[in-house]
Amino acid sequence: MKKSIILFTLFALFLSAAVCLADVSSALPGDRTTAYQVEGGSDKGDAALYNQAKNLYENKQYYEAYKLFVQSKYGDWEKMSQKCIRRWPKNGELWHDSSQWLSDTMLTFKVDQPSDTAVFIRIFKVENKKSSLISTVFIGGSDAVTVNLPGNTSYMIKDGVGSDWFGVNDAFGEEGAYETMTFTDKEEETYYFERKLDYMITINVENVIGENIGSEDEEWREFTK
Repeated sequence: MKKSIILFTLFALFLSAAVCLADVSSALPGDRTTAYQVEGGSDKGDAALYNQAKNLYENKQYYEAYKLFVQSKYGDWEKMSQKCIRRWPKNGELWHDSSQWLSDTMLTFKVDQPSDTAVFIRIFKVENKKSSLISTVFIGGSDAVTVNLPGNTSYMIKDGVGSDWFGVNDAFGEEGAYETMTFTDKEEETYYFERKLDYMITINVENVIGENIGSEDEEWREFTK
């Protein structure tokens, strides 16, 4: 399996003064090639599987549809399987919980990675040991994206990396690599973001000062819940 090394560094900026939190690195494993190779078409395949795949496709379950189209090898399965691989969205915040109107803290994700690789980030607000999705971010290639969040709040951040994109519900499918970021020496899954501070998480960016963020691997299905 190919591995992509992703370094997570967190630091906060307040009144132009850097607040350093530490310095470590973690590796995010990921196979950037699609496991299901597309070959020549045939009408001698499985029509039932093809029809199941078509229903999944119409319901925007693109990754599951993709797998069944390839398995069916029926009719125009090659064309349909490729249609399941979606065009990357524009870099930026894809969704934000409109009920979370307070935005007195800024969190920037800065990424340096190959142009054929993307990162999908899910940010969860954590209160009373319960987490709720508040924002999703997509970054293809090298770029930086800033998200406004309510401050004085604990957050959990999950990320996935891959190339073939199947939409926000399926992310990069099982071929992607997924994890939950961990903070501090105790490897906590949540981090408390203070009001009026600007935070930055850098991925694959060299020569930065700050605290290294760890990670815990996560299964694709858990990531997409």
